[in-house]
Amino acid sequence: MQPPNLTSIGIVKDLAAALNANDTNAKFAGLPKSSLRGTVVSVDDPEKRGRVKVIFDDMNPDVPQVTGAGEWSEPREGEKPDASHWIDVSPPFKGKQAPGLVGKRVNINASNGQYQYAVLQDVLHDPETLASGKGVAMPDNSSMTRLPVYPSGSLPDATAENVGCVIVETGGFQGLDWLTVCLKRSGGYKWVNMMDRLHTHDSQANDSRGDREGLVNDDTKATT
Repeated sequence: MQPPNLTSIGIVKDLAAALNANDTNAKFAGLPKSSLRGTVVSVDDPEKRGRVKVIFDDMNPDVPQVTGAGEWSEPREGEKPDASHWIDVSPPFKGKQAPGLVGKRVNINASNGQYQYAVLQDVLHDPETLASGKGVAMPDNSSMTRLPVYPSGSLPDATAENVGCVIVETGGFQGLDWLTVCLKRSGGYKWVNMMDRLHTHDSQANDSRGDREGLVNDDTKATT
């Protein structure tokens, strides 16, 4: 027995027509379909919610645009791209993104299919703008996590909202780079440096507070 031809079933035809109509309406309204690409231009969030401003590729005259039939439009010289509103981030935290994020290419999720609900996702491996297939191949292993990198002195505040946040602090205690976690310590919150095998484990002898919580080199940092 031959399976039925789905294109001849009324409800399937109606659903396909509705999806096409919705797609067309979104296109006319200028709404993005799903994820977007852009370039970060500011991390100086005045509300310290970790948000960023970006220039969306779709609104960047310096980025070639895909037109009908998959053709490329030429960059529109002389036009100045507009920065976005402050884009929310996932996961959220209290503070500002690391300055090194400025200028990075990023992937952005258009929540509810609308620019105003955009959420910052990942930094992209994007050696060519809107990669044409000639760029460096991505590794074939599973996804990895790249922690945000903060120079010493620019870490977000150690607060209850940031407990569990993990970062890399460069040029920190003893001028070294540290894996650093926001944790509750001594009745407050600290950025705690995690020991590794390249560091000695006798820092407990330098316990300056006598609380057996590790070496503390200032009011906001602890090493354990």
